[in-house]
Amino acid sequence: MIAKQHFTITITDVRGARHYSFSQFVKKFVWVLLVVFFLVVTGGAGTIWWLNKEVDEIQTLKRQAEMSFLKALDERQNEYSNLVEEKAQLILELEEKIKQVGFLDQTLQGLEELIGVQPESDAPIFERVKMIQLSTLEKQIMLERLPNGRPLTVFRGVTSGYGWRTHPVRGTREFHYGIDYRGDTGTPILATADGVVEYAGYHRSSGYGNLIIISHAYGFKTFYGHLHNLDVKTGQFVSKGDVIGGVGSTGVSTGPHLHYEVNFVQRKLNPAPFVQWSLEDYDSIFDKVEGIPWGSLSQTIRNHVERVEKQLLLRDVQ
Repeated sequence: MIAKQHFTITITDVRGARHYSFSQFVKKFVWVLLVVFFLVVTGGAGTIWWLNKEVDEIQTLKRQAEMSFLKALDERQNEYSNLVEEKAQLILELEEKIKQVGFLDQTLQGLEELIGVQPESDAPIFERVKMIQLSTLEKQIMLERLPNGRPLTVFRGVTSGYGWRTHPVRGTREFHYGIDYRGDTGTPILATADGVVEYAGYHRSSGYGNLIIISHAYGFKTFYGHLHNLDVKTGQFVSKGDVIGGVGSTGVSTGPHLHYEVNFVQRKLNPAPFVQWSLEDYDSIFDKVEGIPWGSLSQTIRNHVERVEKQLLLRDVQ
């Protein structure tokens, strides 16, 4: 019984043999220790293998993340470069627009001064443009339909103005109701406003010889006397600037010239303010020519312009 509970280990070398005796408990302990060691080594090796695998996966994920980050960074850099270029382009375009707006503002100021418009200081540009358009249209209609400007293509001077004078043929003191323009025979004569030819022919009783009378809008008429030739007929519609005849010396006349008159509702007016009337000097005629209801006339034109504007707005909406 005692022998079975021990075991002997013999170690032999040059000096001889040595015997070591151990109990069975120590033997079991050694085996347990060996098994534990084996398990620890095996588990450690497995753990190290698993950890290495995890490290490899982490390294792979890290490389993928780095590549994704670098790719995203490169894309952001490209986007930033594009944004910088777009910003520079927008700045150039903005500077150009600012220059254009400044030029437009100066141009609008010039037009406003020209046509006498006084917009509010903070009025938007489109409102100012609209006011200019309406005011210009109103004045354009007025200057198309009412006599204005010289009735000759070539100005050679005035031989006699409006007012009292000694008649060059009769020698009597008479009131001259028009302006006599010096000119060569055949010099083209122009209609000074839109209208219809009321009379075109030889007028004996007035002494004007070949005479053209044009009836214009709102009660105005113009007379063109002593013509050499008549280029229009009675009942014909003419526009401002149309050639209606040529300078002559027919009727009671001492030489080739044009006798020009402006009438309003059978009243003879001084033609000089109408000859000087233009868009640049638009308001002056209202003070120079009395006896004409300029206020109601201007309001009538303005109402017409507003109706035209409403019709255009309705057309745009449709």
